[in-house]
Amino acid sequence: MSTVCTHYTAGQPFPRRDLGPASRFLSLVKNAAAWPLRVLRARRELEMLARMTEYELKDIGLSRSDLGDATALPADASPTEFLAARVEERLGHKAA
Repeated sequence: MSTVCTHYTAGQPFPRRDLGPASRFLSLVKNAAAWPLRVLRARRELEMLARMTEYELKDIGLSRSDLGDATALPADASPTEFLAARVEERLGHKAA
């Protein structure tokens, strides 16, 4: 005899059960506690990029104005995704 798990597909995460208001509250507290760390990480990313020369930025497909645009993101948002999308956009326009 074998047991077959019918609610799980390979590569898919196990479905989460909602444990109610206590679980949601705990998730909210955890998210709020991690907020300062997300802000610090985002600021460090921008600081590292701001220290680069124009040539280094150009080498990775960015400009100073891109960094300025990234400062308009929410405080805890990682600028990496935004800037990567900006580079992809430029590469896409060059290929067309």
